[in-house]
Amino acid sequence: MWSTQDVSDTKNMLDKNKKSGYWIVAVAVILCFATGILIGRYGTTSVADYHNFDVRNLVIDEISAEEIDSNLRYLTSTPHVAGTAQDLLQAEWMRDRFLEAGLDEAKTVPYDVLLSYPRVGVMNKVSLIDEQGRINYTTAGRQPPLGSPEEFSDDILHNFNAFSANGVVEGNVVYVHYGRKKDYEYLLSRGINVSGHIALIRLGAIFRGSKVDLAERYGAIGVILFSDRLEKTSQNRNNTYPDSWWMPGTGAEYGHVGRLRGGDLLTPFYPAIESAFRIKEENHPGLPKIPVQAIGYEEAEVILRNISPENSAPTKWIGKMDAPYSLGPSLRNPGWRVRLDVSTVNERRTTFNTIGILRGSVEDDRYVLLGNHRDAWTFGALDPSSGTASMIEIARVFGKMKRDQHWRPRRTIVFCSWGAHEYGLVGSYEWTQQHATVLGQRAVAYLNVDTAVSGNRTLFGNAFPTLKQLLIDTAKLIPNPSVHEIESGHKTVFDTWLAQSRDRDNVDQPMVGHLGGGSDFEGFSYVIGIPAADFGYMKNGVYPTQYSLYDSYHLASNIVDRGFVHHQAVARMWAVAAVTLSDSVILPFDVLAYASYLNHSLSLLHTKYGPILQQNGVSLKHVRVSVDHFMFSVKHFSENELKNVDQSNIFAVRRVNDKLMYLERFFIDSKGLPDHPETNHVVFSTSSSDSHNFNTFAGLVDLVVQVENKTESNDPEIWSKIRHHLSVIAFLIGEAGRSLNGDF
Repeated sequence: MWSTQDVSDTKNMLDKNKKSGYWIVAVAVILCFATGILIGRYGTTSVADYHNFDVRNLVIDEISAEEIDSNLRYLTSTPHVAGTAQDLLQAEWMRDRFLEAGLDEAKTVPYDVLLSYPRVGVMNKVSLIDEQGRINYTTAGRQPPLGSPEEFSDDILHNFNAFSANGVVEGNVVYVHYGRKKDYEYLLSRGINVSGHIALIRLGAIFRGSKVDLAERYGAIGVILFSDRLEKTSQNRNNTYPDSWWMPGTGAEYGHVGRLRGGDLLTPFYPAIESAFRIKEENHPGLPKIPVQAIGYEEAEVILRNISPENSAPTKWIGKMDAPYSLGPSLRNPGWRVRLDVSTVNERRTTFNTIGILRGSVEDDRYVLLGNHRDAWTFGALDPSSGTASMIEIARVFGKMKRDQHWRPRRTIVFCSWGAHEYGLVGSYEWTQQHATVLGQRAVAYLNVDTAVSGNRTLFGNAFPTLKQLLIDTAKLIPNPSVHEIESGHKTVFDTWLAQSRDRDNVDQPMVGHLGGGSDFEGFSYVIGIPAADFGYMKNGVYPTQYSLYDSYHLASNIVDRGFVHHQAVARMWAVAAVTLSDSVILPFDVLAYASYLNHSLSLLHTKYGPILQQNGVSLKHVRVSVDHFMFSVKHFSENELKNVDQSNIFAVRRVNDKLMYLERFFIDSKGLPDHPETNHVVFSTSSSDSHNFNTFAGLVDLVVQVENKTESNDPEIWSKIRHHLSVIAFLIGEAGRSLNGDF
């Protein structure tokens, strides 16, 4: 029998349970409501099902060549060098166009950085001085207007190379070909030393900043840079700009010559915001200590003709100049010398990025980024404004779809217009340094178009392995812009690309190359580990008038791309790739291609460097084990979890996409690569000796090359670095594999 106390206790317990039940019901209702919202947001199966219309075809139909033409007319109406008034005006114009298009947000982002300019009213010059000290010849110092009214602008800067030291030097001249290490070694083998002389160096083969660095290391007192007729003219030497795209003899290439990996020189590793600590400029290792000046090939011919002929250049060093190729250092006339007079100055100025955002309707915390730099040395009609004009058109079309079709991408799309690229990728590096943590957590991919159109022959594409198939599949959707190609049976951009550039390992696919260096994907990919691609239309590599006064609207509209149909094709490709990345329920990343690439690259590494490694007691076996494990993990993940993911399960979709998105981050070494700690990707990076030269496993390759270049190959310090870096590579590849099929 229950006592009174028992009954009282039971009543109290029931009252408590009743109250608890209310809470349980309330929580259940909230959870059901939240789950309903999440299912509504995430529970989609395809792009078409989600939007109820074909987004990609609509994008293709809407992209307008006429709109791109109009954009380019404005962008090339004035020079827009970073840090100038025109730089700000164009940054604000981009912001206004983004808002006018209907993007959700747009703003300019300033950075206070070190830039470089020729001194106002003073020409940088190269002169021939006779034995009496009289000037026998001097270069023009600026490029004459030839084709467009805007070429007469007073805002055009005199010829200069940014970050050159200023000063006047006089001496004899040594022709150093491309100015590579092996070129100096050849000269020394001939008994010719550049030390104490001015180096005359041909542009090409390696980055101009690397040329200056090596010249300084070998003791040159100054550098004269020139382009050879071989790269800049056709068989008909009179057929130059403004009648064709070939460089006239008066054209000279602007460009920076700093020894920097990217970003502001004074705030390495951190953004150049107001609160930033800045190191002193005077003794900065990234700044040359000798004067440098680029001249036109007609001006360089005068210098070559005045070099004494007794030391003739080897056949491989001879181009197509109208002058004999002699090595020097003596000049033809006794007592004559060359004077290099440079008045370039470095200044802290403000440059601007412009960022536009179209918020995603489902995964608004996942970002697909589109990037292009906006600044140019003069008008930059092709580099970079062909890409800038295309980006604005994509924003207009996306905004129109948002307004007319009530479309929003599943994931957020971010438009990035970079400032001060030409000074060393400054704008993009500063932005990625400022937002590295958020980008590392949320960025899906970065699609870069540095130059949308540099020719009209074929598409080119460079990408990380996970995005190569995306480029190929997208190209199959884009109508061919060339009437001639269509008549030849090539209906799409893909068809011409395949016909012009087949992959040697898979002849059914076009060649998709490596990203390399020298463009704004570097901060995203090589530092943070965000997959990236870069593409555009080209003829045969770089175009002759790049970095000169003559990269004008006339060049773009009347010579390279009449009707802007190739611009339109690239804009379509860029937009469709962005839609695919932002709207696909499962990210379109090809992880199997990554596994294949690592396996193939390790085999090549073993073939090329295995013997020297083995001779010094270093084995690649741990890297091989990690790569084999990675291959197994990728295959297991692809055939099981990825293939069978339940796309109606919001958590399963997110789990798979996170694995795909974060895979690239596992190849990032937070300590940086040996000898260039500002770069972090152990698989993909550029060489420490040439920031434009790509190598797979670049940190390791750089170290082995150091060994090969030393007379004493058993340097214990270098071999210790090699062993350590190999252990890091093996560890990170192993962790990348484990991330796909387990927790720890």
